[in-house]
Amino acid sequence: MNRWYQIRRLRGAVTLILIGVLALLNQWNILHWDASWPLFLIVLGLLMLVERAVWSADVRARQQEQEYAAGAGAYNPSRPPGGTPGPAAWTAPPLSNGGSGPFVQSQPPAPDDPGREGR
Repeated sequence: MNRWYQIRRLRGAVTLILIGVLALLNQWNILHWDASWPLFLIVLGLLMLVERAVWSADVRARQQEQEYAAGAGAYNPSRPPGGTPGPAAWTAPPLSNGGSGPFVQSQPPAPDDPGREGR
């Protein structure tokens, strides 16, 4: 499971903890409910920023993996073990996305976890 889903799943728990803390502060007459709504906006905004940061880090990591696989890191059978490599050894294999350019993922990936339906 990637980090984006882990952060995304924390959203409900963080909201419940925030409600509990605000109820406690209201009970102690420190911060009343009518003045606490900006805290919800701040916390949810911070969660969204963290999700975007993790999402872009995951996309960058996938791009680097594809570049590594397409470059020198991939096993090339035309290169003889030891000795001088042949001219075909320096050509990169085609990209796994069909050669249409760099990897850009427009939507979040499907979770590795099939869900709770089977449990």
